[in-house]
Amino acid sequence: MERNFRRLPRTNGGKMSSVFLILTASATILQASRQTSVVVSKADRIVVLTFDDAVKSQRTVVAPLLKDLGFGATFFVSHRWMVDDPEHYLTWQEIAEIHQMGFEIGNHSWTHPDFSIPKNAARLPAELALVENELHKVGVPRPVSFAWCGNGFGPEAVQQLTEMGYKLARRGMQPEVPYGRVEVGPTFDPQKHHPLLIPTTGDAYPGWTTEHFRRVVEQARSGQIVVLQFHGVPDPHPWVNTSPERFREYMAYLKQQGFRVIALRDLEGFLSPEIRPADPLLGTRFPEPENGRLILPTEMQTTRDELGYWLKNMMRYHRYTWAEAARVTGFGVDVLKSRAEELGLESSPPPEPHGTEEIIRVLPYPGGRHPRIGFLEGAVLPQRGTKASVFLPWNPASYLVVDLPEAIFSNLGLTYLAHTHVLTIWDARNIWLENIDWNRNPDGSLTGSRVLPNKITFGASIQPSKGQIEMELWLRNESLEKLSGLRTQICAMLKGAPDFNSQTNDNKIFRSPASAVRSAKGDRWILMAWDRCGRAWGNPEVPCLHADPILADCPPGEMVRVRGRLWFYEGNDIDSELERAQKAFAALPSSQ
Repeated sequence: MERNFRRLPRTNGGKMSSVFLILTASATILQASRQTSVVVSKADRIVVLTFDDAVKSQRTVVAPLLKDLGFGATFFVSHRWMVDDPEHYLTWQEIAEIHQMGFEIGNHSWTHPDFSIPKNAARLPAELALVENELHKVGVPRPVSFAWCGNGFGPEAVQQLTEMGYKLARRGMQPEVPYGRVEVGPTFDPQKHHPLLIPTTGDAYPGWTTEHFRRVVEQARSGQIVVLQFHGVPDPHPWVNTSPERFREYMAYLKQQGFRVIALRDLEGFLSPEIRPADPLLGTRFPEPENGRLILPTEMQTTRDELGYWLKNMMRYHRYTWAEAARVTGFGVDVLKSRAEELGLESSPPPEPHGTEEIIRVLPYPGGRHPRIGFLEGAVLPQRGTKASVFLPWNPASYLVVDLPEAIFSNLGLTYLAHTHVLTIWDARNIWLENIDWNRNPDGSLTGSRVLPNKITFGASIQPSKGQIEMELWLRNESLEKLSGLRTQICAMLKGAPDFNSQTNDNKIFRSPASAVRSAKGDRWILMAWDRCGRAWGNPEVPCLHADPILADCPPGEMVRVRGRLWFYEGNDIDSELERAQKAFAALPSSQ
């Protein structure tokens, strides 16, 4: 929906800033110095039909007509308007019906933002995953095609699509044709255009005439493919509306003239699987930022604001590679090395620990490197602001990542989730929660809090000491509604602790209120326990430990809290350790 998020775009895209070279490295690799050998026959007259935004008329008017005509088409679906205007926008079940009629369902993102902006591009994996998950529930396959929202695109988002495995993506007529002009746009040439930047030849504006439509589709000749972009037939937004009568005229002309009408996915047959054209728009951002400044992802911006701290955190303690650190900062590797030298970064390893009598080192997790080994689809785009690295007392290079909290459930539904997977109450309302980093305190402790849009505030603290860390989770209800069913998930992810990270539960003990994992040799243990623990468990794929507390009901104006502990044990009497935990931590009342 072109007017959803921005002014009318400029006609020329701007070159990407050099600071984002690291984000577009893979996309650059896809460029080829020679052209693909796959060509479209000059005798073929191919038209690709695409429909955006999941408008209700696409099910009631468009799909039945196209099915009768034997045409292919792609319907790009977004959640953006489903809740606000259910009268005019499709449900997921209605989208499934279009799929069952034989048409392609493509991804148009969850909230329909401008992905030319790096801050929005960073969340594209989550936007895609939310749509994919809802489609999966109604039996629609994972899409391979994407349509750029508002026809805006940029190099960071192209990179994200590449990493997410999308094969095709349709842009608009821009930058070749200014938005709003009733002109003929570029045709798709498989030897010229990158498959993630397929141009629109005709964007169906209300000012279209049948004569103009014919001029557009007659460009399908000499090996060129025409791509058409429609919205609703009719559409509740007048600037992209097409009347049913005019649409039937358009489709009748395609049928009478013998055009081959296909879906976007069918273009794969014209592409080389290995060679990609050196499309100059891969390095272009459209539209250009209004003030010439790019809006960076939140985590990237905060990292740059304290680059010295985060470089030390990543390079010295977490032992990131330069490529990993570059991904977090958005700088190229060479630029990052230069900045590190300017800052006098000390990259030597930290001092060797001396066992469980030392103060445990706790640091904010820097992100960029996924904290899980497996089940990655269950934690898309994990936010670092709830995650803290707890370094093992036996090995300075080993750490586990505590997610505090990973999730909060209530009578309202899934009220908070520190990554993207299951729909939260905010996803359902198209509200994106940005990352908020930990506060680092002089005594080595970490504290943090977040105010949710409904005035529920929650926070956590981590206090390191000898051989253990003390934790607290609290929630304050400043809404007008009593909160009940306050289940939480507190996760300790073991990927960074090689002696403990086998993907199995055979090395773990779950005995509420505690969970424990033993080392490969069996003489060392990591344990976690919480007050009011409702469930002690672990996911072997991640792998991780859970000891998940249940908070007391919280009336308006009140606060509830629980405490927890993570500690290290060396010895053979693990049963005694677990018994001490059962005595030290408050049990969950039987009524809950």
